[in-house]
Amino acid sequence: MNENKPLVSAVELDALIQGWGAFPNQSIDTYFPLRSWFILLLSGAYALRLLFFPEVVAANFSSEAIEIARLSKFLYFRGWFLISVIGLAAYAYFKDWYMGILFFCILLVGCVNFIFDLFNIYAEQLSKPTPLLTLVLLVRLFILWLLYINLKNTSRMPQGWDKINVLLPFKRLA
Repeated sequence: MNENKPLVSAVELDALIQGWGAFPNQSIDTYFPLRSWFILLLSGAYALRLLFFPEVVAANFSSEAIEIARLSKFLYFRGWFLISVIGLAAYAYFKDWYMGILFFCILLVGCVNFIFDLFNIYAEQLSKPTPLLTLVLLVRLFILWLLYINLKNTSRMPQGWDKINVLLPFKRLA
């Protein structure tokens, strides 16, 4: 038996993997920068709010003094965590540094934090929900959905300066 003979020829292998990966003729996602800036600005504003006003945010979630003190320490830490993730994501975004893996990790951490927050941070408010709580939860779900769309369209991400161009949907692409 000849052990050096490949099981699949190069032509057969090309035929098998023809539809995998990014297609060179696929158009770029012109809304990618808009979604990315929206996620960055909303997350950055929330992180700054957590860093500078953790007691105010904690008072929105609980009415007990001990719980407010515990939550404010946790939310201050969460603010620094968000700033770190935003910094790493911005660096990776501008350097084209493993964007698919990065968006997947951010989406995974965001989903885990959302589930964690439902049972720890929003626990008291979920017993008597308000329209503001509903809005906050919907905004968080919307951000996770935008992260998923960016993850799905990573292969269609604009290159060069177009990746920070918010007006890219209005730019005429050749």
